Amino acid sequence: MNRFCRLMLWSWVLPWSLVSTLIAQSQSDSPIYKNYRPQGPSTLIRRSDINYNMLQLFILERKANAGELEAQHELGLRYLLGEGVMADTAKGAHWIGKAADRGYSEAQYNMAIVWFNGWGGEWNPFKTFDLLLTCAEKGMPESQHLLGMFYTENLVVPRNWEEGYRWVKKAADAGYAPSRETLKDFEARGLGVPKDTTKAAAQKTKPQSRLALGFVFQDGESDTTSTSDKTLLQDALREATPQLRQALGLQKSTEKIDLDSSGVKALRDAAEEGSPEALTILGRNYERGTVVQKDIVLATVYYLRAIRMSSNRAPGLLSQLVQEPMYLDRLKARVEKKDPEALYAYATLSALRLDYLLSKTQFPISDQKALEFLQTAVAANHLQSRVELGLCYYSGRWVQENRQRAIELWKEAVALGNKEAQVRIAALTVQDSTADEYSRIAALAVLEKAVQGGSLLAQVALGYCYETGNVVQRRWAEAAKQYRNAAQRGSKDAYAALQRMHDSLRPNLLRFQIGEFQ
Repeated sequence: MNRFCRLMLWSWVLPWSLVSTLIAQSQSDSPIYKNYRPQGPSTLIRRSDINYNMLQLFILERKANAGELEAQHELGLRYLLGEGVMADTAKGAHWIGKAADRGYSEAQYNMAIVWFNGWGGEWNPFKTFDLLLTCAEKGMPESQHLLGMFYTENLVVPRNWEEGYRWVKKAADAGYAPSRETLKDFEARGLGVPKDTTKAAAQKTKPQSRLALGFVFQDGESDTTSTSDKTLLQDALREATPQLRQALGLQKSTEKIDLDSSGVKALRDAAEEGSPEALTILGRNYERGTVVQKDIVLATVYYLRAIRMSSNRAPGLLSQLVQEPMYLDRLKARVEKKDPEALYAYATLSALRLDYLLSKTQFPISDQKALEFLQTAVAANHLQSRVELGLCYYSGRWVQENRQRAIELWKEAVALGNKEAQVRIAALTVQDSTADEYSRIAALAVLEKAVQGGSLLAQVALGYCYETGNVVQRRWAEAAKQYRNAAQRGSKDAYAALQRMHDSLRPNLLRFQIGEFQ
């Protein structure tokens, strides 16, 4: 895959079902991409690449200025990539746009990507959609595929599974590999699939493992009890750090979470940064006793922390865990011993209103008792309980609202090494107009580092910074990128922010109107 192909596809944050196939997908059969490096001169005389590129660029500019469509398109690509010229996204968008305006299909497709990423200008997913539609109607499989994905998101156009399936199938029938994989997802869940679909496809409606078509929380798996290790690994791949990627063996295809001690350490590091994927996998490991000693209370703790970080998988896994025989007896026994992990687990089950899962087993507690559990755990220096108690004060749950007290608790947790509390304080600081500039810049640095470590909370906060222009230059394309990443990982707050951004730009055209209950 050439550099331009990678740049275009990876800059648009795609659903996992696209990403997994694009990793190994070769675009040699694509009507869009080609090698933009000129063929080398005679092997008898090796000319300087710099001089050669300057000559080629001179010729290319003459052709582009003369109105040659292919030259305009290629010149735009060179400016986007910095091929033989200083990279200049504005000039790149200008030249690609000139060719696109005159109906050149390859330029129209690439201009759609330019609009979507805000390269050299504004971010506008609606113009992206229209250009993709134009190219899709001409039979371009790349455009057909991406157009189909637009119909699954309910952001630019109303969600329409049938239309999404139709476009993806067109691309799959044309031999486009990512579409073949995505088509399996549609058929596995019966989304948009015609009633006369073959019996073979219909038999795949309840697979053991499902890939995400779009945003994770829209998969219909939020309450599943059959999430596989493969699904958890696929979730982890979205935002895995290089260390975690290596530890999980994500360079190769795998069906199982198979860790050694170094892998567990990398997983813990990512979990402490706020990665819901890492937290969920640790919960699964403690539930099953994989590499670590089996501990259903610690499994509960990690699942609850994952839920706090917007994990879509953890609720179903936790629901399955608490229904196991003897679960309540083991939890209750450790609560009675004032085990901080158990006290935190039960209090947080109550805080998240998940204690209904235990109602059949006759162990309800009052809000006051849950607060006492949390306070007892805090007194025993349980860090996560300190963070949770801060959330109580911040929201006014079980106690009178006192945001200053919440921040004090989180600062205490930070002093003891808790990174989640540090991110929460940083997220508040960048939004605080009364904070001094130094504090806000320092908070931004915390968020950026945490995002690199896998923090979903930091990713949403960073998106907010770029959306509003807080501490950073206002860049909606970057805000959309951060929000889209976070939404694909399960954050409903990020998805709501994406909706807000789309609605603020939404043209008053029927095809772009999304009803309240879509």
